[in-house]
Order: sequence, then structure tokens, then C-alpha cells
Amino acid sequence: MRFISHLDMTRFMSRTIRRAELPVWYTEGFNPHLYMTFALPLSLGFESDYEVVDIRLLDDNYDISTLPQKLNAVCPPYITFLKAAEPIKKAGDVAAAEFVITFDDGGEIGDSLSAFLSRGSIVVLKKTKKGGEKEIEVGDKIKSFETEILDGNTVLKITLPAGSTENLNPELFLNKFFEENGKYYCYKINRTAIIDTGGKLFV
Repeated sequence: MRFISHLDMTRFMSRTIRRAELPVWYTEGFNPHLYMTFALPLSLGFESDYEVVDIRLLDDNYDISTLPQKLNAVCPPYITFLKAAEPIKKAGDVAAAEFVITFDDGGEIGDSLSAFLSRGSIVVLKKTKKGGEKEIEVGDKIKSFETEILDGNTVLKITLPAGSTENLNPELFLNKFFEENGKYYCYKINRTAIIDTGGKLFV
């Protein structure tokens, strides 16, 4: 599923909700569509353990605790719905995201990666909407990180800004690190949590 784009994931969710026959609310007008909002779209190629999607039901008395079971019954095994609850925060309250990045490096880069992330200033090139590139500073945007060796490979746990105000893709500094290191390694990125402006798990 990490190779499914956000647009295709939106279509997938819409079809899944229809198959589950949930009493969801649709917009009015000539071309009605399902009201559905993802708290933080996931980048292509990333896996995730924690995704939040907001839908609106027509029946205010509907037992929302039954939603995960009904959705999982019509959903492929590689997508699992864990919990349904009344929304507390809005998407604009997303402030950060936690990632676990596992490298296929045999434990070689742990120390050099920690030194790279600790140095304060990391300037990377980011593509603009017009197709150009611009330099941006990302070193001071890293909220926290730690590295460890797990099953013989380096694992990086890192928290980065996310949301509508500022969003930092971890691949920006990973590409810079590999460029400076002179060697590239395969890696897997898994988003493990979405954090709100109060520093708590976004719900």
C-alpha cells in the first residue's frame, strides 16, 4: 500500500465506505461527493501505523464503535481500521509527525547519521511548484531524534514538523546525508504517530 498515491487512497476509502453501507453525508449540488478529510496525507512510498480520516454520518445516534468492524469486513487485509471516535481536533491542529526509518546498512551509519542530525544547520535543495529548486534550512526544524541498532541495522526515530503551516519530508535530509556520506542505502519509512499542537497524539 505504500505505493498507492494519496489520490488513489481517497478513492479507495470512498469505495470501502460505500461497500460497508455506512449512512454517510454527501455534499449537496449537481455533483454530490462524500465528505471525507485526511488529517495528514501520506507521501508516496511511506508506510504508516497511524492514519486519521474524518467522515460525517447522517445519523447522530449511530453506534460509531461498530465502524471498524464494518469497514474491516469489506476491506483488504493490508488496511486495518482500529478505532472510531468523535473528532476532538481539526486537521489544522496537526503540528508534527513521528517516523521510524529503518536502513538496510548492517549498522554502518548509526554514528555518522547521529552526528549529521546533531550539527544544527542542514541546508537542502527543495523543488518548487514551478519546477525550480531553492535552498532551505531543515536542521533547526528537527524536533527530536534517536538512533539504535536493531536486528543488525540502523533505525532512526525522528519527530518532524507537519501540517498545513509547515511540513518536512524526511527524505529531504536523508538525500543530503547520503550525498555527503558518499554512499546510499535502501531504507523504509514508517509514520508511527501524528502529533497535535499540544504535543499529544492527534485524535
